[in-house]
Amino acid sequence: MKNSLKIMLLCVFFLPLSMTVAAEEDKGEHAEHSMHAGGKMSPERLQAMQAHILAMHDLSNKILAEKDPKKQQALKDQQLELMKAHMAEKIARHQEHLKAKADAKK
Repeated sequence: MKNSLKIMLLCVFFLPLSMTVAAEEDKGEHAEHSMHAGGKMSPERLQAMQAHILAMHDLSNKILAEKDPKKQQALKDQQLELMKAHMAEKIARHQEHLKAKADAKK
């Protein structure tokens, strides 16, 4: 009984320490990303994100306010196209990042 209590107490004390070490290792791995270097993004990237979010919210509000089902569906289609374009941009940025990372290893 005493041994199991000691083991449980050791686990309780060392688990947070191991999680901290793992989190530190993750930070080092992600610091390589040019977009996230130092945990900061460029002002241009932040402005682009803000513009996308505002456009999505604007379309959502228009969809909710629209009473005509056909016009509402047209707005939903427009929002879907905006989402597709945004996803394509994200994929392109990710591909560029992977290519730059591969080139850096050469």
